Amino acid sequence: MAGFLQQIGGELKQYEISHLILIAVFLCIAYPCIRAIYNLYFHPLRHIPGPPLWIAFPVTRTIGMVRGVAEYQVREAHVKYGEVVRVAPNAISFINPQAWKDIYGHGHAELPKHYPKGINMDPKKIISSNAADHFRFRRAMLPAFSDKALAQQEPLIRVYVDLLVERLREVSETGRPTDMVRWYNFTTFDLIADLAYGTPLQGLAEGKSNAWLDNISKLMKHMPVLVLVGTAPLLGLILRLVAGSKVRNAQANHMALVTKLAHDRIYHRKQADRGDFMDYFMRSRGQPHELSDAELIANSDLLMVAGSETTATLLSGATYWMLKTPHALKKATEEVRNAFKSGDEITFHEVRNRLPYMAVCLEEALRLFPPVPLGLSRSVPKGPPVQIVGLEIPEKTTVSVHHMSAYHSELNFHRAQEFIPERWLPESTTNPASPFYNDRRDAHRPFSFGPRDCIGRNLAIHEMHLIMAKVLWNFDLTLDEKCRDWHNQKIFGLWEKPPLEVLVKQREF
Repeated sequence: MAGFLQQIGGELKQYEISHLILIAVFLCIAYPCIRAIYNLYFHPLRHIPGPPLWIAFPVTRTIGMVRGVAEYQVREAHVKYGEVVRVAPNAISFINPQAWKDIYGHGHAELPKHYPKGINMDPKKIISSNAADHFRFRRAMLPAFSDKALAQQEPLIRVYVDLLVERLREVSETGRPTDMVRWYNFTTFDLIADLAYGTPLQGLAEGKSNAWLDNISKLMKHMPVLVLVGTAPLLGLILRLVAGSKVRNAQANHMALVTKLAHDRIYHRKQADRGDFMDYFMRSRGQPHELSDAELIANSDLLMVAGSETTATLLSGATYWMLKTPHALKKATEEVRNAFKSGDEITFHEVRNRLPYMAVCLEEALRLFPPVPLGLSRSVPKGPPVQIVGLEIPEKTTVSVHHMSAYHSELNFHRAQEFIPERWLPESTTNPASPFYNDRRDAHRPFSFGPRDCIGRNLAIHEMHLIMAKVLWNFDLTLDEKCRDWHNQKIFGLWEKPPLEVLVKQREF
């Protein structure tokens, strides 16, 4: 009898376990479906159009990020749905120019930055600091990017621009195409490292990559994966078990290098008052807005990426689009060569004053190939709805202006998918007969907008103008045929930037 009862009890337990498993499976299937129905038909943002699959199952957009195609998908969504697109259950993307002011601008409470789950940002960096620290950081750092600072930094920068020209001369003698992405990266990383730490990375000198450059490329490709991990905890656990130690070791090694470089610059200065970043940052010592050693280290690391990768990207994009647009390349090259009798005359000041057409070529490259192509997300704070482009946006909604979608939209720019520098010339903005007269140029904010716009804008503009002028003055450039579709590349936060093969030939005098 006892055995019989045990058998019955065992069968009941087995039944209960099976029943619980079935319930668990049902819930795993039912909950996402119920949530999807809510997101589509009952959510406070249900009246805003967008791709239904992204709204119902947001992981589908994250998969697009991992594949490097999500930003193109957002652009396509704006073409289909218009200026305001719901790109996730709680996220809205805008391309109307007014959205820059409403989301990022002055005159209203700051909308705090939003980062996806899985992305951990360092609050000691100006880009991810709170409002109070941001004000302090900006006050301490802004003098490093003033006109006075630029005057001191120009001789340091010219060293690397001249070394770039020297290396390209050597390449031209081989008669073979060379990867201009590689050379622009070496140049901008070397000069920013010198401005940040007084130490070049020897990319131009040795003609090879370094751990810093390689880490940035890997980090950008890992970013979407981290976002996916944030939305799929089980996947996150698996990845942490498989590769967690490698990631932590790589981060630790990188921070050890950054800390050593920063400490060497702070405490063992060989050149006082050289006018570089650290020189200006340390002038805040003893002031209410001073930066601690940890903050100096964190922000110098940030500047290494923000001050080099984006400039190299713009130069690569500008070179490609000019080579794809022969009349623009010819006009810009002739302008540079007619403006200067020798390469030594090419300076920050003279480049900005004498080369208006080359300047609009760079502006058009910033539009067609923006170094930061995605949207910089903000979160609507708790409280009453916020007005954005005339819409009432409720709390906890993530909002942004999507750079690439705004710049490539026919709603903002005539013939938006084409490289047409002339759209930025004064006559196009003042002559009603110009086909570009009605372009909504205030939609174009490649350095962002408002109190958190790019602190290094002044330096970046001077740097890209000087480098491009030097290259055009010294060399004739021809795009290698295999790179004719170079702009069709994946985006992992930043552009993937495959090799841009260009035949570089020293000009004839």
